[in-house]
Amino acid sequence: MSVTSIQFIGLFVVMMNGGAGLQILLPHFPGTPYENHISVIQYSSNQVLSTTWPGTADCGPNNSFRCAPIDLETITFSGALDPQPNDLVGNIPHLSCCCPSMTDILSSYKDPGAADKLAAHIFVDHGVAEAIAASNTRIDTWVTMHSTDAAGITVTGDTGTGTFNIVFKAGAQFAILNSIPPDPATPPHFRAYYLMGTGSSDCTAVPTGGPPCTPTATACTTINSKATAVSTPAHSKKKNTPTPKPNISAAKSKPKPPDGTQKQKSRASTKPKMPGVTVMDTDVDCSNTHWP
Repeated sequence: MSVTSIQFIGLFVVMMNGGAGLQILLPHFPGTPYENHISVIQYSSNQVLSTTWPGTADCGPNNSFRCAPIDLETITFSGALDPQPNDLVGNIPHLSCCCPSMTDILSSYKDPGAADKLAAHIFVDHGVAEAIAASNTRIDTWVTMHSTDAAGITVTGDTGTGTFNIVFKAGAQFAILNSIPPDPATPPHFRAYYLMGTGSSDCTAVPTGGPPCTPTATACTTINSKATAVSTPAHSKKKNTPTPKPNISAAKSKPKPPDGTQKQKSRASTKPKMPGVTVMDTDVDCSNTHWP
């Protein structure tokens, strides 16, 4: 049995998908200080059997990696034998704690069928999902999937008018990034999340400020605390917005344990950076988050 590991780096919102695993939002912020971000699946070419993903290009230091651009697709995974994740394990900033006035996520971000859609939607219906603290305190989501197929895990993108995929070799490790290049003129990246919500326009809390935005294992009570189930529908047409070519610094480290075994934890673990992917040197204010 092989283990595939996927690291989500940058601005992502993890949600429950009505008892069908996880729905992870990859938001875009056009017309805001946060619009210049890099949204890609990044991998080493030697870990892929085949791909039909359009726009894939060399990226990273010395063009040593491949990056498949992400816009507004619905992204799914196939080939995993694991049961569905019940939720994210570990500590992560919860928007319901960081912004108590926030009552929901705007449909343009939460609904994959919205006509004014502003996010890609990533559905994880098999695997183990963990909130992991990097050495710089940034919280990433790691998804571990087990397979017996020699082809490993297949990632499929759906624009509503067509599909394409990346077929990874068994045991591959890759990253999905939604990262904003460092710029002193840009406000703390975490505040971009408040553009996604109802009742969140006045919120300013960031994880570096401590409570109420400290990463925790559980959400806070909200006015509208019942999560809305969103199934995978037919999707709106992909916008023709070019994705900038990534060029961000690299770091290597040890892989996850070969058996992929994960224990339920009440705190975020510390995991070394994944080999073969580019990782931005950012802090906890560039963490993934959870709704609610």
